[in-house]
Amino acid sequence: MKHVTPLVRLAAGALFATFSLQLFASELGTYGDTWDIHERNLIAALKDNLTQHFGNRTQEDIEREMQRKAEERALRPTPVPGLTTARETHSRLFDPSFTVQRDIADHNGVVFAQKGQKINPFDVIPVFDETLYFIDADDSRQMAWIKQQVPHTTSSRVILVNGNVRDSATALGMRVYFDQTGSITKKFGISQVPAEVKQAPGQKLFLITEFGLPDP
Repeated sequence: MKHVTPLVRLAAGALFATFSLQLFASELGTYGDTWDIHERNLIAALKDNLTQHFGNRTQEDIEREMQRKAEERALRPTPVPGLTTARETHSRLFDPSFTVQRDIADHNGVVFAQKGQKINPFDVIPVFDETLYFIDADDSRQMAWIKQQVPHTTSSRVILVNGNVRDSATALGMRVYFDQTGSITKKFGISQVPAEVKQAPGQKLFLITEFGLPDP
């Protein structure tokens, strides 16, 4: 039992890195307080083009336009590509197990996870008491659908794959998140929204359900 703590940390990191760290990094909040989060990267990306575009305008005008465009992009990130909405509902299981790519040692140099070892995070974190919902907030059907969902877990999160973060948060009366770059949907192999991800009852697996909706 000497090396349980490092292994628990490794498993926890693998489990929550699947979505949590990426979610926190892309969290935009309920009230659109997004400028500080994205300012530096967006300013760098927009500076050259805007300087050329507004070559005859003042620096103040340029900076004002840069801020406006940065805020627009922060509130409406690039949609996750490749997702569809269909009429059929599909459910499947997802195994979060991973294979250790190299020996991992603690601060004393004692190896607690060996290269090639397969680890299921649920072996050391048996219960994931949270439900994740993925929706396209520009689809009124999906907005109506999410309002009807009642999770059977202690907590839940709504994760957008498309849409305006501030408007969605206001409409739902709750904080929402955005799957920037589509990293989370890719991890779970989600191709259809709305979708729900939760731990399969009594199993060391995730249950992923992609819900069908009637045609608009």
